[in-house]
Amino acid sequence: MRVIAIANQKGGCGKTTTAVNLSACLAQLKKNVLLIDLDPQGHATVGVNVKHQELSKTMYNVLTSKAENKARLDEVIIPISDNLDLAPANIMLSAIEQELSGKPGREAKLTQAISLMVTNKTYNYVIIDCSPSLGLLTFNGLRASSELIAPVETGFYSLHGISRLLETVNLIDKQLNYKIQVKALVTMFDRRTKFSHEVKEEICKYFGGKVYKTLIHNNVKLKEASSYGMPVIAYNKRCRGAEDYTMLAKEVVAQAKAKKIITKDVQANAAEQQTENAPVQPKEQEMPVKKGAVFTFHDADAQKVEIAGDFNSWVGSTEGQMENIEKGVWARVLHLEPGKYHYKFVVDGKWIIDPKNPKVERDFSGNVNSLLEIK
Repeated sequence: MRVIAIANQKGGCGKTTTAVNLSACLAQLKKNVLLIDLDPQGHATVGVNVKHQELSKTMYNVLTSKAENKARLDEVIIPISDNLDLAPANIMLSAIEQELSGKPGREAKLTQAISLMVTNKTYNYVIIDCSPSLGLLTFNGLRASSELIAPVETGFYSLHGISRLLETVNLIDKQLNYKIQVKALVTMFDRRTKFSHEVKEEICKYFGGKVYKTLIHNNVKLKEASSYGMPVIAYNKRCRGAEDYTMLAKEVVAQAKAKKIITKDVQANAAEQQTENAPVQPKEQEMPVKKGAVFTFHDADAQKVEIAGDFNSWVGSTEGQMENIEKGVWARVLHLEPGKYHYKFVVDGKWIIDPKNPKVERDFSGNVNSLLEIK
């Protein structure tokens, strides 16, 4: 099973159009495909003519930590057509970021859901339409994927923001020790203009040649198909948009034949989950298990960033030194026992609470510190 994320934080680049139409064209090639809508706007859901307002179970139920609302991934899947299923989303999914904030393992919720899926159907492809932001939902999509397709339009701001997406991919690689294969897809290409050709060349240079040969041309039928809630191959299989996405699907399939791609640690996560749910055997002495907590901080101008808290006696020493893994991106993994911890970042000598963590708590002196709970 190949798990492919479609992501780009820049809007209007053809991200959802690619997720829907690539899924439909892979299904047309007799591949079993699951399209996961990981965008609270639910555009992929609407794009296959599912009324998201009327849904009782969505990806929110899959990712939520609230037991009364919880559902397995296979319990929310809707069959769309031959070989194509959908895990839908609606506005309820927007509550997940805040609901899971500060909870351990929040970045691997989707990975776990895929690994625990119970279905008689074997999916050849899982296509994830990520949210147009770099929040927790997109991180979950990337974390669950072995491949990333980054749609990039041939417009003036085509590469704007793509560096942040690649920073996130690099962070997953360095901190969690596995790689995501990244390839760009040129979209909204107008072969008649010199500018489109120039931007395409820039995209190829930026991604070091890791770009799909297939070009997605400007085609009005793609927009018409979306407005009718249909993949373009079902709307007009002879139009340029249908031809482009069919070629892309064939290129994606051929990619597996050229080099076998093994999905990351889905099996490992399944085994881990089974272990957690297995009956606990008596032990003579049970020691607390330390867990890895990933801390990140963004500041392009910072010269030195440390993390200080209960875990290192509030001293920004070598133990708390953060690594500048990319320009402006600082990171550190600390292995901590279960418990409650207070902390702050020390940025060039200035103490700062974690801007990405909404959980805070005042100490006896009235100082506000970031709060981390590890269970």
